[in-house]
Amino acid sequence: MHAGSKKLVTFRFRRAQLLPLLLLLLLLLSVAGCSLFTPAGNATCNHRLSRSRRVAIFNGQGVLKFVCGLAFPIPQEDTVLSVWGFINYQNQFTPPPVPVYWWSSWNTSSFESVARDIHTQLEHDETRTWLYDVIETGLEQLDAESGAVCLLRSICEISQRPFQPSNLFGELLNAVLVPPLDNVAGKYLHARDGGRAGADCRRTYSDCSHQLWRHLRHAARITL
Repeated sequence: MHAGSKKLVTFRFRRAQLLPLLLLLLLLLSVAGCSLFTPAGNATCNHRLSRSRRVAIFNGQGVLKFVCGLAFPIPQEDTVLSVWGFINYQNQFTPPPVPVYWWSSWNTSSFESVARDIHTQLEHDETRTWLYDVIETGLEQLDAESGAVCLLRSICEISQRPFQPSNLFGELLNAVLVPPLDNVAGKYLHARDGGRAGADCRRTYSDCSHQLWRHLRHAARITL
């Protein structure tokens, strides 16, 4: 009985030693199979291992918290018991989804702060403003009262329903009439934002002459 129990214990011990080796062998086989049998040149496996450095980013919800405090003993006559006082300061914020490094605050080529570039004010687009003035002047030759209003309605309509990029003229109208940046007069920005928000451009700019608007739509159809 003693010899049999000793053999059983030895067998269980060897089996416990073989289990980690089997798990390691299965892991190596899975990695080898992924690198050998993945189509398109093992794109799935090597794509995850192609980064130069490992970065762990958690995009879920969470809060980072920094707590700093000061502890000091309170003197007492009784040395058996002790009393401590604590003063803590706590600050918490949501972690950013993109890793931020302290050396990213400076441009290594010119030693200029990135924050300074971010807060750079947009320069006024003089060319687009001049172009709007030319269009308004041309429309006022046709209708002196509603030329500028019809331009605003055109910006609103094109911002809401841009021309399809089927030809060069349609792409030019989309690029010229709709301001991409907030560096022009406010009335043009209001027309653009109203069109993108789904406003009724005809009712918003009702002062635009129906006859002039009909001529503009007819000219756009002929050109497009």
